[in-house]
Amino acid sequence: MSLAAISWAMVAMMQLCMTSQSGMKKLNYNFLTFHYTQSLLKIFSCIFLGISLYLNCLDNGLSVGIITWIFLIITSAFFLQFLLYYHFKRWFFLIWIFLFFLSVLYALTKYNGF
Repeated sequence: MSLAAISWAMVAMMQLCMTSQSGMKKLNYNFLTFHYTQSLLKIFSCIFLGISLYLNCLDNGLSVGIITWIFLIITSAFFLQFLLYYHFKRWFFLIWIFLFFLSVLYALTKYNGF
């Protein structure tokens, strides 16, 4: 299981949580009320899930990478963002931004050899 893959999947799951009806109500972020922002975040969530799948397949190979991505990465990311949502609702956006930058930096350093 790739740490880079799980961090990208968590970013995507957190974005999908923010754009859900429950997330918009409970988190109460004003920028999510615009339809354009919601659709853009959903598109980027799909892209981030694709990056997560690609990075997991780089680590584990194609056949094992897809299976571990479906059964381990996605379920782990879902439950981790679920815990963050209920326990750290006040800092959810800041955690999402921090995790995004951490994912970018970790993927760049691991796969580009910096």
